[in-house]
Amino acid sequence: MSDAPTVLVERHGAIALVTLNRPERRNGVTMGMCVAFYEAVRDVAASDARVLVLRGAGHDFCVGADIASTPEDNAPVSGAGAQADMGAIYHASTLLHTMPQVTLAAIDGGCAGAGMGWAAACDLRFATARARFSTAFLNVGVSGDMGLGWSLDRLVGGAKARELLFFPDRFGGEEAHAMGLVNRLYEPDALHSETMALAERLAARDPLALRLMKANCVSAETLPIDEYIEVESARHLQTANRPELGKLMAEGYARRKEGSQ
Repeated sequence: MSDAPTVLVERHGAIALVTLNRPERRNGVTMGMCVAFYEAVRDVAASDARVLVLRGAGHDFCVGADIASTPEDNAPVSGAGAQADMGAIYHASTLLHTMPQVTLAAIDGGCAGAGMGWAAACDLRFATARARFSTAFLNVGVSGDMGLGWSLDRLVGGAKARELLFFPDRFGGEEAHAMGLVNRLYEPDALHSETMALAERLAARDPLALRLMKANCVSAETLPIDEYIEVESARHLQTANRPELGKLMAEGYARRKEGSQ
């Protein structure tokens, strides 16, 4: 077994790059890795980072639970007693979805099970045509975790989510893009650079406006429109009533005039 960390976190300015790091096992998830991932995402959520980029080391994003792992420290996530042992760790997807940072997933190769749950919980997903997705859970006799059923229902609709869960066949990046699971497709050699370029564009935005816009997206999922407008307008006024707003608007106008985003 490798002694390398199963999850790597790097800071690139305001961007936190989180890498699932078991490439020799196609980034298959173990108990230890799942704990490390939760802790990494929790720490980023509490940081001053503006964007989180999630990717897998090697040729795959994450193929789900590594059911072939045997050492105690690497017991499969789906093993007996895992829920009692892991507690809040299953809420890595909750963090990815609700944390103040905008979360991006860069998906190449296999993306299945828990890995697909983590990717689906992110705000945006970018993939290659050769990416291969599968909900996978029913194939190994488990009902699913990491919020995948919740996320899929909202991303692709209830009927399609049920189809993907009940019939966990593999499908490619182009089909994922067509159904709305993936936002954009890139060539394999450009996936990382293009995702980081988008992350840099987001990280260059005003940090308060970006965080409150993310909060609006989360609120919109749970509040009726009248209550949503109350919190949305309060956040809008929080950003609009700042002394520096004139400077921010002038900078935005200058970027638009120059043809940049």
